[in-house]
Amino acid sequence: MKMKRAVAFILAGAFAACAEPEPGFRSLFDGKSLKGWQISGKKGEGYVAENGILVCPKTGGGNLFTDRQYSNFVFRFEFRLEEGSNNGVGIRAPLEGDAAYQGMEIQILDDGAPVYKGRLKPAQYHGSIYDVVAAKQGFKKKTGEWNSQEIKAEGRRITVTLNGAVIVDADLDTVKDPEILKKHPGLGRASGYLGFLGHGTRVEIRNIRIRELP
Repeated sequence: MKMKRAVAFILAGAFAACAEPEPGFRSLFDGKSLKGWQISGKKGEGYVAENGILVCPKTGGGNLFTDRQYSNFVFRFEFRLEEGSNNGVGIRAPLEGDAAYQGMEIQILDDGAPVYKGRLKPAQYHGSIYDVVAAKQGFKKKTGEWNSQEIKAEGRRITVTLNGAVIVDADLDTVKDPEILKKHPGLGRASGYLGFLGHGTRVEIRNIRIRELP
């Protein structure tokens, strides 16, 4: 049985890597390598390709950015968390500095893990524009299951959809708090790199694709 499960897992990963993206979308991950990506602030192993899945290992991390910049886009991927997993999606970010502030970070977090109990602010839960806009909760699947997520950046509007439910629909022009604007200069950026922001916990990602918008 163990052998059958292992084979099924490998085949599932290979299928996910080879699946054709939706019309208008372009795949960003070939399932075998980090071609098309660059890493900044690499920790340990950084990121690795395993059986068609992009993995941030527990002993890895850093910021894995695309090799080109994007402005307006629809970004889709699937992710799977372990207990305590902590990552993020950097959008419109520069290569240097903290992407959560110099760009924007969409939180990827096992926010129900005991380690985070009583420690999170509303805008630190999964799907939030980190430290700026809180996401609606209750749409993430159980830890260990695959989730699908979409991030749409169109001008000043950022929309995050998790498993078919819109959990963030934010007009950045409505962010008026001077302290937030001072702390997050990246809110004013119109373009930048797109990538995953690892923090030394295992996160698995697959079916990574993008459609650019005018």
